[in-house]
Amino acid sequence: MIFNFKIDTNVGAVLRGLDDVARSQAPFAMAKALTRTAQSAQKEIPAALDKSLDRPTEFTKRGTFIAAARKTNLIATIGFRDRQAGYLKYQIDGGFRAPSKVALRLPGNVTLDAFGNIPKGTINKLIEAARSGKYGALVRRRLGVKGRRKGANDVSLFYGRPIHHPSWPVGIYRRVPGAQGRPGKLVPIVVFPKRSAFYRPRFAFRALVERVANREIVPQFDAALAEAIRTAR
Repeated sequence: MIFNFKIDTNVGAVLRGLDDVARSQAPFAMAKALTRTAQSAQKEIPAALDKSLDRPTEFTKRGTFIAAARKTNLIATIGFRDRQAGYLKYQIDGGFRAPSKVALRLPGNVTLDAFGNIPKGTINKLIEAARSGKYGALVRRRLGVKGRRKGANDVSLFYGRPIHHPSWPVGIYRRVPGAQGRPGKLVPIVVFPKRSAFYRPRFAFRALVERVANREIVPQFDAALAEAIRTAR
């Protein structure tokens, strides 16, 4: 997800209002102003992500990059690197997200990490436990099972598509016994629906960069031009 911005000012008109020294330094000053403006926007992104999204990870918040402007190319670029852009584009633009590989992984009744994500390796552990019937400490902890009565088998998982619920997606389900002779039920732990998921825009990335650009570009250009003139040989 890349966002390019450049000033909308008529550069030719600006140059005509400058003396020879200032005119010769203006492209260099403009490039520096654009780059510094992009850097200012980059500094505001982590706090904006915290405000817009639910506990974004540090990996997400440090996923931006800057491509500096040059005097021969007066455009500064700010964006997210490919890995972060792969999922943030749905938070920025919204739209439908098609399942990757087999299906989407949507968490159900499973303990998530501090950032609201399924911890790495948990899904494979749950599938392995469902297939083997052996529920180790990690699986029990992720299922929120704190203790175990002696001789009790309080965890039972199923992996696949429930036969009695053909409309349910393939997933990892927990079998919950019924009380007093009633039939038990399946509780979804992690499901893998094959249909697309719809996202609404939540992070106003472009608006943030535009707001910073409108605020910063003129004073940054004035400061950069004054610095260039002062140090010109």
